[in-house]
Parts: sequence; C-alpha cells; structure tokens
Amino acid sequence: MEQLFYIFCTTLPSHIIPFALFWNFQWRSRRLALALVAVNVLCKITAAAYCAVNGLYFRNLELLFAAVGFLIYCCFLRLNPFKMLFTYLLIVDYLLIIRGIVSVLAVQVFVIPIQGWGSSFVCILLYGVTLPLLLRFFRQVANLVYRTDAPRLWRIIWLVPAFVTILALLFTDSYLESSVDSGFFLFCRIGLLICVFAIYYVLLQSLEGLEQQTALRQRLIFESRLLETQITEQKKHSQLMVEHMAELRRQRHDLRHQLTVIQGLAGADNPKLKEYIDSLLNAIPTAPQVYCENQAVNAIVSHYAALYRKQSVEGDIRLVVPAKTEQVTDAELCVIFGNLLENALEACGRMTEGRRFLRLSSDVHLGTLTITMDNSFDGQVKQENGRYRSSKRDDFGVGLSSILAVARRHGGDARFEPDGQVFRSSVYLSV
Repeated sequence: MEQLFYIFCTTLPSHIIPFALFWNFQWRSRRLALALVAVNVLCKITAAAYCAVNGLYFRNLELLFAAVGFLIYCCFLRLNPFKMLFTYLLIVDYLLIIRGIVSVLAVQVFVIPIQGWGSSFVCILLYGVTLPLLLRFFRQVANLVYRTDAPRLWRIIWLVPAFVTILALLFTDSYLESSVDSGFFLFCRIGLLICVFAIYYVLLQSLEGLEQQTALRQRLIFESRLLETQITEQKKHSQLMVEHMAELRRQRHDLRHQLTVIQGLAGADNPKLKEYIDSLLNAIPTAPQVYCENQAVNAIVSHYAALYRKQSVEGDIRLVVPAKTEQVTDAELCVIFGNLLENALEACGRMTEGRRFLRLSSDVHLGTLTITMDNSFDGQVKQENGRYRSSKRDDFGVGLSSILAVARRHGGDARFEPDGQVFRSSVYLSV
C-alpha cells in the first residue's frame, strides 16, 4: 500500500501542472481530457499494484503511462505538439529531480525505504515548497514558447532536453537503493538539474531574442508599407500642387491682362473706375517665390511657406535641389521636405513664448543632397529607445521615421537632435 501511495504522490503533479499551465488555452474538450487523465492515473496505480504483488519491475510501465498522458494532452489541446513536448519535458525533468532528491534523503539521511510512507511525505513537502514558485517559471516558459512562431525550431529543439532526460533515466533508478546509494546517482541527478536550468535559460534567452527580431521585422514591414503609402499619396499631392500653382499663375496672368484692357477702354473720362481697376491690379498677388529648380519640391515648400507666414513664424529657406534626379523620386523628396516643414510648423505652433523660427537649407555636392533644418520648439521631447514619440497621439512619430527610411533607401542617413529650444535635423542621400 505504501508503494502505491508513493507512486500516486510522484504521479499526480505531472497531471496537475499541465492543467494549471494550459487551463486557459483552447481545448477540444477539457472535461473529457480530465476524465481520461483520471482513468490513466487509476490504470497506472492498478498496474503498479499488480507489479508489486507479482514482484515485477514497474519502471518501464511507468514510462508508458507518462507517454499516454502526453498523448491525451496532444489530442485535446489545440496546440503545436512539438511545443507541447518541449514544455512537457520540462515538467518531466522537474519530477525526476524531485524524486531523485527524495530518494537521496530517504537512503542517506533518514534511512527509510525509498517507496515508503516517509518518502511519500517528504515528496509531498518538497512539492509544496517548490511547486508554487516553479509554476510561475513554467507559465513564463509556456507563454514565451507559444508566442514564438518558429515551426522549424520546434521540430528540432525538443531533442536537447529529451536527450538529457533519457540519459538520466538510463543511468539512474530512483526506485533501487543500490542505485541511490552510489555517488554516480547523485552526480547524474545534480547534472540533470544543472543541465535543465542551463538548457532552458539559453533557450529562453534565444526565444526572447527571436521574439524581439520578429517584432522588429514586423515593425519594419509596417513602416515600409506606410512609407510606400505616404510616397504614393505625396506623389499625388505634389502633382496636384504643381498643377494648381500652374493654373493660378495662368489665371493671374490672364486676369492682369483683362483688367489692363478694361482700364484702357475706360479711358480718362471715368477717374473713379480707373482708380478702382488700379486697386484691383495692385491686389493681385505676385507670383510665388521660386525656392529651387525642382517643381515638386518648390510646390510643397511654397505651400508650407504660406502657412508659416500666416502663423507669424520667421522663415529662412535657401534650397538647391536639381530639377531632375536619377536615384530619388520627386515624391520621396517631397516626403523629406514635407515632413521636415510640417513637424517644424507644429513645433512652433505649440510654443507659448519665445521667438518662433525655422531655417531650411539644402545643397548638392558630388551627387549627394544634404538637407539641414533648425526650428524653434518648446524644449519638450519624448524619446524611447532612440525614437521620438508623437505629440499628437500616444505612439511613435511617423514623419521622422519616413525621412530616415527614404534617406537610408538611397545610401544616406538622418539625425534629429534637440538642442535646448532648437530642434536640429540633418539629412543626406544620393540623388
């Protein structure tokens, strides 16, 4: 009877731990799984009783029932079987270590039978002390394992803990006093303990690194798609602005001629009409300033220049941008200049005191376009891991990331540095 109680005590945690770990996961039928696990435990106890009565060796049957228990979880849990096997081996190693410690204490410290009542209570005590702490570790392992999507890795990686576990089972037997009393048993079980922690520490570090790489890859994909969308929209926007400016220039030219004709027809007999037409001619806005040879960039810069004049922001813009560029598209150039000017205007708009200004310049030398901009801001920046958080929403800013992505796409780079109440931006890329 005491042998059966010992087997029951060392068996039960192997079923409690999986249900504690996977209780909130998706099951095909949790109740049926519980029922089958209970039947498996009863069958194991019955087989152990039969072996004890007939003097048969029970260890091989115990391994068989452990495999049946794992198959039950595989059938009823909607999880990758290789991930389950990796986690299940961690539980098996934990049980082997506890059983080994109990056997050593029973033979070398308390001098009691390995499968007696005393050993059973020592086993229960060790489980009670270690299991609450290790369940937290097991949950961390399980959550990290099931978050990591690497099918090829899981098909192979479970072999590492499995190999160590098989060696421990082959060379030590916690049921035999002759085995437990040897120094080799203690060496193997301590080695198993060290190997388990070393293996899982290395694997968990690797999984965390893989998870970070996956998150980084997904973020890069998202930013790349976002940049492509922004470039496409910017291309449409810049084209519309170029067309709009051309139409305004034509209408301004035609209107001036029409008013001049009307003024000539009016003659000198109606001085009031002549005075009114003169006022209309003077009210016609002059042609927009030409900032550079590139029409698209000139259009986007003219748009923001009008905005910063309305906001009473001091502006100094001196640009050299070729009309045609071989490597970078007009849309990509507009992404850079548009985001720089938009961010500068938003920063100046948030200022409640002090001088508001922006200075934008660019030049081309040996096929490299260099862009620099300094603008005033309120001195408040939010950075996280070297990236600037948006002031408009609780997320990272998209504009600076887009500028950096375009620059690096064309063999360049970008830097953004706050300096007191001046935000300095510098960009270079091949054109």
